[in-house]
Amino acid sequence: MATYLNGDPDSETLPFVGRHFDELSIPDENPNEITASDIVAVSFLSVSIPPAAAWALLHSRKNKITEILSEITPDLAIDDPNCDYGVFDENSSLQQLWTTLRRNASGDRWGMGPVLTSKLMARKRPHLVPIQDSIVLAELNATDRDFWRMWWQAMQLTDSGHRPVRHYARKLRDSVPAAHELSLLRVLDIVIWMNGKARRATA
Repeated sequence: MATYLNGDPDSETLPFVGRHFDELSIPDENPNEITASDIVAVSFLSVSIPPAAAWALLHSRKNKITEILSEITPDLAIDDPNCDYGVFDENSSLQQLWTTLRRNASGDRWGMGPVLTSKLMARKRPHLVPIQDSIVLAELNATDRDFWRMWWQAMQLTDSGHRPVRHYARKLRDSVPAAHELSLLRVLDIVIWMNGKARRATA
């Protein structure tokens, strides 16, 4: 994680541009609106929102998305003991947001796939929505369908009164000063992604 955020002077590795995904507009002053900053931030994770979708998200679909986002508590965290899985189920506002982002006003797909959609949602609800990156999916042997449930179960896991996954993520975050503003989900996402990328490089 330190290499991702700071680079590695010994190997002359530069920080990954993906770190700007989290740096841009922290704290989020418009948690219930998708802004131009969100559109730009997503591009730092090697994906781009299609122009037609980007324009609609900022204009014609803006009010609808703001309405849905206003129903999802901005600081709700997936590791919060009070975060019931109902927050993620098929009738939830989160699922409604997912569906709304993935299709245009006519109900047609418009280039917003699961990876791209999850990255945009993670910008607006960083403590609640995990990023569905293909490398992370492969590392966790997960699918798009079970991804949210898998993360919720992991972050809610309790062992003899302790929360091992949450504790591990906090320990990682505390060990790297540049990570102190990151959500626990983002900390784990970076570590898993870096591990997967390294394994593929040596395969």
